Amino acid sequence: MYDKKYDILLLGCTGYTGQMVLEYFLENYEKKIKSEEIKLLCGVRNIKKLDTFLYTIKEKNDVILKKINKKEIDINIYESILNCCKISKVVISTIGPYILYGYNIVKACVEGGCHYVDVCGEHNFILNIYKEFNNIAIEKKLKIIHSASFISAISDIGNFIMQEEFFRQYKKTCPVIKIRLCNEGNNLRTIGKTTIKSALLFKKYIKNNYHKYYLCDNKYDVQYKVSGNNYLKKPKEIHTNSFLDYEKEFGYCFDTSYSNIEEAYVLWSNYLLNYKYGKDLVINYKQYDTHLSTSMYIFKKVCGKIFNFFQSFFFMDYLINKYIDLFYKPKTMNELKKAYWKCIIVGEDNDNDEEKKKKSIYLYLSGKNEDPGYLLSAKIISESAISLLKENDLPKTFGVISVSVGLGNVLVHGSLARAGKVKNQTPKVPKLDKKKRLTGRAKKRQLYNRRFSDNGGRKKGPNSKA
Repeated sequence: MYDKKYDILLLGCTGYTGQMVLEYFLENYEKKIKSEEIKLLCGVRNIKKLDTFLYTIKEKNDVILKKINKKEIDINIYESILNCCKISKVVISTIGPYILYGYNIVKACVEGGCHYVDVCGEHNFILNIYKEFNNIAIEKKLKIIHSASFISAISDIGNFIMQEEFFRQYKKTCPVIKIRLCNEGNNLRTIGKTTIKSALLFKKYIKNNYHKYYLCDNKYDVQYKVSGNNYLKKPKEIHTNSFLDYEKEFGYCFDTSYSNIEEAYVLWSNYLLNYKYGKDLVINYKQYDTHLSTSMYIFKKVCGKIFNFFQSFFFMDYLINKYIDLFYKPKTMNELKKAYWKCIIVGEDNDNDEEKKKKSIYLYLSGKNEDPGYLLSAKIISESAISLLKENDLPKTFGVISVSVGLGNVLVHGSLARAGKVKNQTPKVPKLDKKKRLTGRAKKRQLYNRRFSDNGGRKKGPNSKA
């Protein structure tokens, strides 16, 4: 692999997510690209479209365009992809939906002998790739890493950091991980067209067969076998109110459309590590809103249940697809740079047999001038690809694997070292801004002062001149 012509092959760099990945490289690795310390190859279907995009960012990033290598690729032709994989060390794929376009790319990476990383959140695709290519990739010492994006990766990396810190402080693994994403700034975020289409396809193929242990192929916590079938031991769950889910540290919490995806990915990492964090590991992912009133929380819950009811009908998927194709416009890259995000990961041990004091650690992750869905995803997948070039420092785990299993400390303590802070204190929940209601003498004083104030609100004594 060391004698290959290019370091990174970027597929899909004229698409919505791919453009952000390419711009991230140009903004953060400008000198290394100029000096050819990092040799980047952009594989696209339309080179003219790529040239147009490169010229739009040339003024912001003074990169010599001839250092950006370009090659025309047709992802529907296997040989076209394979020829590029043979001359590249790492392949980044942002071409989705992956269930439609991902198979040939992964197959070409395995045959061409290069590492692979994507932003895929389609667990049916990941499981299919795992079953077919895991053993071959292990033999060839290749890493096929899925979901190097905000969806899954932050939870997975957060669990990795939390488990290390928990073991350092308490000499044991953490049995309960709560992941809480703040809802603030949600109006500044967006969802891409391909992401929505991928979610609809995932729902179509999986239907009601999805659960937290889907990626583990029903082997997560085998208790016994009957007629050759594995049966899962029921795991511990976090006790929450079925409707009013309120937590003292965060306020009202609610599930997201991707909560199960996040939880399943972290449990898959634990499965790949041969249950390193225990077979009873509990992962709980929710979004929280500290400023949400009880009435608004109930309103949102009711609206969510109504939407889920109508979404169960086939015609809703058809209408959503048509709306996306004809009318929907996601936010631009410049608009997303106004966004921000905050995520708090809590590690807890509620076992009070050893000590009466509850063990807990809080990990604070946040970002400014980036939305969590796309700009942060571009950062994670780019840094993951850079980490894959440091082969000597990587964990000796190969095959179809998760971000934390494949990259470990190289990504966490290297490229993303400033991602967050670990503390042993609970977060302070800001109270709603309400005017203090005065009583007694204070109220009388306020009423008296109002009698002697000008239009500008300045106080005037009773004997002051007008």
